[in-house]
Amino acid sequence: MFDCACFRTDNGPKPRNSTQGSTMQAQEECGCGIVFGTDPSGSLACRSFVPGGPAESSGLVQKGDILASVDGCDVLRKPVGQVAPLLLGKAGSRVRLGLQRNGTYLVVELERRPSTPAGALTAFMGAMGNGEQGQRRP
Repeated sequence: MFDCACFRTDNGPKPRNSTQGSTMQAQEECGCGIVFGTDPSGSLACRSFVPGGPAESSGLVQKGDILASVDGCDVLRKPVGQVAPLLLGKAGSRVRLGLQRNGTYLVVELERRPSTPAGALTAFMGAMGNGEQGQRRP
């Protein structure tokens, strides 16, 4: 499973601004509130949503949708490690997802927003509770 709601920060060294003597704040990366799992073909499929997250709130993404592209980049059957950086971005930025649903291709645009740890955990556990344990991915 891959939680595209992610809330990670850059914990590396923070450069100091020599003229002001302050540190720059770490940039938070956000996603669109979708938990993906790998389907039998190796594609990423929507398994659940972060409650109140961008995908769920939009009503445009459905469980079972296959992620085919991110901002125009083909991601069909690509490993999670290659797809994750494309899904994550600055809070408030927008991402275009190309989705395959029942033989139809559609593009949805969502705004990336931070999620709470509790919301992300709820979404992940919901996906795991649907009998998807055998499809876990790092």
